Amino acid sequence: MLQTPTYLSRRPRLFIDVQHGLCNRLRAMASAASIAARTGRELVVIWRPDHHCAARLSDLLAYDGPVIEDGTAELCRRHAAAVWNYMEIEPGSCFQAPILAGDDQHDGQDVYIRSAYTLNSPHRRLADEQRFLRALRPTGPVLELVAGVRHPNRVAAHVRMGTGPAHDHLSYESPENWPAHRHAELTAWRQKSHARHFMTRIDALIAEGRAETIFLAADLPETYTQFAERYGARLAFLPRDRFDRSVRQLQYALADLLLLTAADLFLASSWSSFSELAQRLARPGRPFEQSGRDF
Repeated sequence: MLQTPTYLSRRPRLFIDVQHGLCNRLRAMASAASIAARTGRELVVIWRPDHHCAARLSDLLAYDGPVIEDGTAELCRRHAAAVWNYMEIEPGSCFQAPILAGDDQHDGQDVYIRSAYTLNSPHRRLADEQRFLRALRPTGPVLELVAGVRHPNRVAAHVRMGTGPAHDHLSYESPENWPAHRHAELTAWRQKSHARHFMTRIDALIAEGRAETIFLAADLPETYTQFAERYGARLAFLPRDRFDRSVRQLQYALADLLLLTAADLFLASSWSSFSELAQRLARPGRPFEQSGRDF
């Protein structure tokens, strides 16, 4: 199904088939938007709900551009002049291959890109991506969640622990989603993002008088319990009773992302697209520290 308030133009199109979770999809979209604009193409987002992200794009953002949500995407892929697939686990993948780097750039032709990652292209510009991301408008349900939480706070922390043997049974954390070496890297970085490392750093900030208020976003219920017991009234967070990739939880996730931007200092989980986007959407120059690197 194609969702758009108008019809597709006669310009060549850049189809971006976004994959994996919310922030993987958003950063791939942003890269594609930059490349499309600089090569004279119309951006068409292919956003299909799946076990990584059950939400439709319209559940999360008031996005005005054309969006494809069904098998029509396969026709677009079949008829594109060039296809790039950055999904390493899939047959024929070409992770990080340069996109539209040749002299002719497939002028006047449609191209198709499948990715959960930032794209590699001579036409990609970070400033373009930032403008695209900052122009995205959350839906009403997301904004209502944001409004219900105290913000801004002195410190925001994103604790991303849920990858590895204890979580491999979850379809969106399964080792089958990545090559073995990639999953091993993710597991190692998740261990470096354990809640205890964040609490040690926050304790030090409290002692320095720099953490009077704290906002927490985390992927495991026990992290919220530990933080609430330790920090009491200092702590603000979005209460929830589910931790999955359902539509409502994706709305919570986007609200968390916005609330993470509203703090003086950000404690981020390394190798997390969620932490990456939270910092990119914050005010320029906002200080941040990364788990396993700075604490």
